[in-house]
Amino acid sequence: MRKVVAFSALFLAIVTTASPALAAEQCPINDAAITQAGGYALAAEAAVKAASSCEGSYKMLSACQIGSSGDVALAEIVRGKCEPLFMGKANRGMKTAYKKKLTGCTRIAKRHEGTMYIGLAAVCEARAARNFPRKYTKSSRAAH
Repeated sequence: MRKVVAFSALFLAIVTTASPALAAEQCPINDAAITQAGGYALAAEAAVKAASSCEGSYKMLSACQIGSSGDVALAEIVRGKCEPLFMGKANRGMKTAYKKKLTGCTRIAKRHEGTMYIGLAAVCEARAARNFPRKYTKSSRAAH
């Protein structure tokens, strides 16, 4: 229990003292959108779905994440937009590296109890899905 409290305090300290650029990423969901969607989680889901790109959906997830297992649905939307950008073109080594990264993310939830860690693991997986197309694009550009 002490580890959870210490981690929570550390996480809060990092978030509240983050750089101004990080602080600028605020969730754009307003009260009207929350009411129209039937709750914050549904409004966040709609916002992540509405993003037109992999990068945009990840930014929306990052800004509007719930901080619990509710982030799993948001992360799945991001992965659904990002994975097609590289999985069909990726070689076996890249696919193996991606699966290894996802396994590492899953360990977050396995090592700790609570829905917060399930959400952190899901966001980690979404970040991996967002980052791998970047790596693939860079490596394919370097080859040309």
